[in-house]
Amino acid sequence: MRTGLSLIGAVCALALAGCGGTGSDTKNTSAEANGGSELSVPLPEGWSQIGGESDFSAIEAEPELPAKVTDGTGTEVEVKDVDKIIVAGDGVASTLGALGLADNIAAAPEDAVSPEAKDAPEHFEFGKSTGVEGLLAMDGTLFIGDNTKRHGDVAGQFRDAGTDAVVMDDQQSQGDKLKAVASYVGAEEAGEELAKTVDDQLSDAAKTAENSGQTDLSIIEVTASGAGGQNAVAGTGTPGNEMIETLGYTSVGAESKLRGYSREFSNEGIVASAPDVIVMAESDYEKWGGEDGLWKAFPTLQQTPAGQNSAIFVMPDAQLKYSSPEIGVGAQALAEAVAKLK
Repeated sequence: MRTGLSLIGAVCALALAGCGGTGSDTKNTSAEANGGSELSVPLPEGWSQIGGESDFSAIEAEPELPAKVTDGTGTEVEVKDVDKIIVAGDGVASTLGALGLADNIAAAPEDAVSPEAKDAPEHFEFGKSTGVEGLLAMDGTLFIGDNTKRHGDVAGQFRDAGTDAVVMDDQQSQGDKLKAVASYVGAEEAGEELAKTVDDQLSDAAKTAENSGQTDLSIIEVTASGAGGQNAVAGTGTPGNEMIETLGYTSVGAESKLRGYSREFSNEGIVASAPDVIVMAESDYEKWGGEDGLWKAFPTLQQTPAGQNSAIFVMPDAQLKYSSPEIGVGAQALAEAVAKLK
């Protein structure tokens, strides 16, 4: 196994913001039949768009309120009303959707990509320059953050203003993230069911990877939307990293001791990491405008084994980039795709 970007000391840990059915489909197409969406930019020859299909219709949450919880910051909160939830990210929104509570989402970030967040009645911009005043003015009944470092203070301001607020621990496992969000809305039992479904899918995917004899490969996940909307490499705490490691592959980001979606990489470090496979989300591929944009963002990535062999997979955002319940079928699709590499 390779040691990733840290081979030349070019990286350091950096804390950045981030959060069914069992069948999957790894056809090299750009149609929604593979769980993804139609790409506006054609894929280069040899690249593949992969994904799986999820169905969480059997899971129905029935919130029992008030719900007394301890969130990811260690704060004890009594959640009394979940009718108007302000979500901080796609992972929280997609989890609420899987629980059948998408209609309870009152506001979501303006750059959201999940269907549940994009369909929210209101959208907001949040950053160091915008503050939380606009969020407080939305008159929500509950705020759910998805990063303890970024949203801990925000949640505190909500509570000071009389609105319940909790923050999910972004470094816990994907299954625990699902259960955490469910507990925040008084749906702990449904959360357990949802997490078990996803864990079973991840276990099934790990068996596929093991049986393929390809687990000695290293995989790098790259994104166009790290902190500040910058190019970044996925490290610990990200859904893609957990997926890669659960399948038994080496994650370049984790081996390089990156945290979150980190900009702390170098062109030399990427060459040294020599990834065998490159994965990215559909929204990243679209943002880069295709192959040329990727190579411009990561100039030396094309020189790696993955770049030379076109071992490049584009996946639905919900199945790679954020803490969605669809991460399970995404893992199945990735394991099946990597198993076909020669």
